[in-house]
Amino acid sequence: MVGDQPSSVLQMSADARLRLWGAAVCAVCALSFTYVGYERALPALVAGPFAAAFVLWSAYLLLTYAGKRAVRYTLTAQRFEIEKGVLGKRYESIELWRVRDVVLEQGVLERLRGVGRITVFSSDQVEPVLRVGPVGDARNVFETLRNSVAVARKDARVLPLDAGPR
Repeated sequence: MVGDQPSSVLQMSADARLRLWGAAVCAVCALSFTYVGYERALPALVAGPFAAAFVLWSAYLLLTYAGKRAVRYTLTAQRFEIEKGVLGKRYESIELWRVRDVVLEQGVLERLRGVGRITVFSSDQVEPVLRVGPVGDARNVFETLRNSVAVARKDARVLPLDAGPR
């Protein structure tokens, strides 16, 4: 530990590369419709609105890319911290001993890219269900988070109350 700051086990940010690629594809489509309109292969009343729509969609994807990249996750030995915001900031944290379950979700394309969404279920009053992601190297992040929760619960001497079916 350095001063009062606990050392971080894991630091990550949301994986938003797909939005960046989507913005690039939309920009290429906008340029293509503009070119086709200038060459008069397509009427200007058709090509113009399509080009404008692709420009707007590209701008939307770039803005949401910036918002996704502004989310930072930090896992320490005691808590899981979330920092959100581009201009203004919002900080949240969940004590690891309060975490009840951790779930990893990956679709087919997410598995191919190595990303996934992690859902943290806790007994926290403000944020009982926390959705994290998509994050890169999701399986490793999931295992690290799950192991850190087990260690924190053991250190805090937390015993599960639900004994399960008998």
